[in-house]
Amino acid sequence: MADKIRRLLCLYKLYARMDLQWFMQDKFTCALCIASDLLGSVASISGVFLLSQRFAGVAGLSADEALFFLGFFTLADGLNAMLFASNNVLHISRRVGRGQVDHMLIQPVPLWMQLLAEGFMPVSGNSGFLCGLALTIVSITRLGLAVTPAWLLLLLACLLLRMAVVTGWAYLAGASAFYKPAACEEISSLAIDVFSGLGKYPLSGLPSWLAGLLFTAVPVGLMAWLPAHILLGKMDAPVTLLLPVIIAAALLSAATYAFQKGLRHYVKFGCGRYRDLGHRN
Repeated sequence: MADKIRRLLCLYKLYARMDLQWFMQDKFTCALCIASDLLGSVASISGVFLLSQRFAGVAGLSADEALFFLGFFTLADGLNAMLFASNNVLHISRRVGRGQVDHMLIQPVPLWMQLLAEGFMPVSGNSGFLCGLALTIVSITRLGLAVTPAWLLLLLACLLLRMAVVTGWAYLAGASAFYKPAACEEISSLAIDVFSGLGKYPLSGLPSWLAGLLFTAVPVGLMAWLPAHILLGKMDAPVTLLLPVIIAAALLSAATYAFQKGLRHYVKFGCGRYRDLGHRN
C-alpha cells in the first residue's frame, strides 16, 4: 500500500511539473486560460451575489451568509477542476467514447491510479479554487465564524463528499459511452452541467416534493446549499451530514458497478466508433 501511495505522489509531481512547464513555455496562453476560467467562475455566481447584496440576503441567508454559500460552491468546484479536469478525467465519457481507454489499459500503472493522477493541474487549473478560497475567507471574516480544527475537518469532509457526489454522477452517466460511444461522448459533461448550473442557487422555499428530488435523485442541493448550512451552524452536522454520505456512497457504488461492467464490454468488443475508418476494431 505504501508503494502505491508513493507512486501516486510521484505521478502528482509529474503532472504538476508538466503543467508548470506549459506556463513557463507559453505564459501568455496559459495566463489567458487562467484568466478566462477566473472570469467564468465569477460570472457564474454574480447573479445570486448581486441579488443578495441588493436585498440584504436571499432565501433565508444574509448577504454575508450568501457570500459564504457562493464561496463554498466556487471553492469545491475549483478543487474538483484542479484535481480532475485535465485529460478529461472527470468528463470520462469523452475518453471512453473516443476509444482512448485503449491507451490507458496498456500503461504499466493501474487504471484507478491513472484516473486519480492524470487530471491534476495545479497551475493552469487553480483559478476557481483560489477564487473560491478568497470568497470563503472574506465571508468567514465578515461573519466572525470560529475557525477551529473541528470546523476545518468538517469543511474538508463537506468538500470531499461534494467531490464524491459529482465524480460518482459523472462516471455513472459516462459508463453509457461504452455501449454508445458517438451518442454518449458528451454525456458526462452534460451530467456535470446539471450540478454546475443549479448547484449555485439557494433552494429554500421550494415545495417539499421538489426539494426532496433535488437532494436525492438529482442531488444539486448537496453542491453548496446543504454544506453551507451545516458549516454555518444552521443545521445539526452529525445528523444532516448523513444525507451526503449516503448519496455519495450510493453514487460511487453504482458508478463503480456500471463502469466495471462497461469496461468488460469494452475489453470484449472495443470501441466501434471508428470501425468504418479501418482501425480500433
